[in-house]
Amino acid sequence: MSSWFEGPPRVVPHRWHGGAAMVEPDHGVELAWPADGAAGAGDVVVMGPRTRAHYWDGMRSPAGCVRMRLAPGRAPDLLGLPAQAITDRAVPLKEFDLDLAELLASVPPGPDGRSRLLRDAAALITGARPEPVHRAARRLHVSERHLRGLFASGVGLPPRLYTQIERVRTVLAHPEVPLPEVAALAGYYDQSHMTAEFRRLMGAPPGAFRAGRWPAPERCGRA
Repeated sequence: MSSWFEGPPRVVPHRWHGGAAMVEPDHGVELAWPADGAAGAGDVVVMGPRTRAHYWDGMRSPAGCVRMRLAPGRAPDLLGLPAQAITDRAVPLKEFDLDLAELLASVPPGPDGRSRLLRDAAALITGARPEPVHRAARRLHVSERHLRGLFASGVGLPPRLYTQIERVRTVLAHPEVPLPEVAALAGYYDQSHMTAEFRRLMGAPPGAFRAGRWPAPERCGRA
């Protein structure tokens, strides 16, 4: 497995309700193709960071997608552009003049200081006791401005939004945990903090989302 990626391909099923499929927010960059077919040259897309949930009607691949997650900070090295250029976008891999088979066999350059700094910063701002950005920057011996620029180019998101997405994903990953408890687990100040942030990124408060009261879906196109 190429060290461009965090791990091997994995099948990610869509979350369904009432005939609509939800694609959750994510701060990562992934390669994806339909799980119900081979990865043809025109089927592999680069999914940039997703800043909010999308609800789709007529999902092209009902079985979900196969995804491969790029290692943190490696998107600019692989794609030749800042990660923020593909935020909230799905771009065919062929537009980057890349071949999946060759990519899996290639040996990328080792992580540089930028990638290591980004990895360490991400751990600080999303840990069990997340650090404010200015404090994380101080601990890493860089300026806050430099750290914010690093996130913009390497991840495609500002650090604060990166942290918010991580918290919402923690809530989504624990649907059986009562809301007051999952708020603490995800690192929110309280349940009202969780409700406001979850509504902003998911389009519905957590209680309504769990009950299946999702926003109206959009019609899904090829991407």
